[in-house]
Amino acid sequence: MNNKGLTQDEVISNRKKYGENVIEVHKKNKFLSLLLESFGDPIIKILLIALAIKIVFLFQDFDFYETIGIFIAVFLATFISTISEYGSEKAFEKLGEEASRIKVRVLRDNIINEVNISEVVVDDVVVLETGDKIPADGFLIDGNITVDESLLSGETKESKKTPYITGQKTERNNLYRGTTVYSGVGKMLVTGVGINTLYGKLALELHEKEPISPLKSRLTELAKVISRIGYIGAVLVTIAYLFSKIVMANNYDLSLIKETITNFPLMMNYLIYALTLSVTIIVVAVPDDCFSL
Repeated sequence: MNNKGLTQDEVISNRKKYGENVIEVHKKNKFLSLLLESFGDPIIKILLIALAIKIVFLFQDFDFYETIGIFIAVFLATFISTISEYGSEKAFEKLGEEASRIKVRVLRDNIINEVNISEVVVDDVVVLETGDKIPADGFLIDGNITVDESLLSGETKESKKTPYITGQKTERNNLYRGTTVYSGVGKMLVTGVGINTLYGKLALELHEKEPISPLKSRLTELAKVISRIGYIGAVLVTIAYLFSKIVMANNYDLSLIKETITNFPLMMNYLIYALTLSVTIIVVAVPDDCFSL
């Protein structure tokens, strides 16, 4: 084990071989792309269809207020939510930038240098003291420290770390990125950086697939049932409304029914109102999560 630290050439070589100490698992989206994605939501598509139909017949029946109402609904459901999501991404990006500016003391060419956390490489010797964030995965080679590992393990009690002795590597020697030195001073040898750290793997796993708890799984099944009831209800209400306007309003007179059906402007008004009713029922009855199932 080299107690003098890496040379500059070894730093460059190890960075190429093992990668940089950077964790980038968050996909950056532009505002326009987020806005366009929001229009892919099924309920937004339904509202857009209703809006298009209303605009086509706007000048015929002058139903100005209902058309504006649908437009406002689409605007609130897309533009406002996009602003919120875009703001969240920017906040996450800012936190990442602040984390990348953390300074770390490393031993190189037998001299302690202060570098950014992203410049740490495998086989670096990192100098640690109370309050330091551990910049990568590795193990203690000198000193005695206690570490707050609650970020990874959830345990509030500090973990005592002792130096690694050849052939006797245990969990008490291991150090992990993202944890904090609670007390003591020591030196660690870096064995994993960036996405190859335990912290990096957890971040990647959480980004790729959100874990589903038993409660969430049951709620998802319940949401599916509610959504089916909502869709069936929308269809039944639409059929009932059209039946009442076409058949019952004409006292079951076949000639009057035929006359109503062939009256294109009147039928379009009925169909538009029926569509509005069905959209309203779906929006109110169907849980938002169901549209992504």
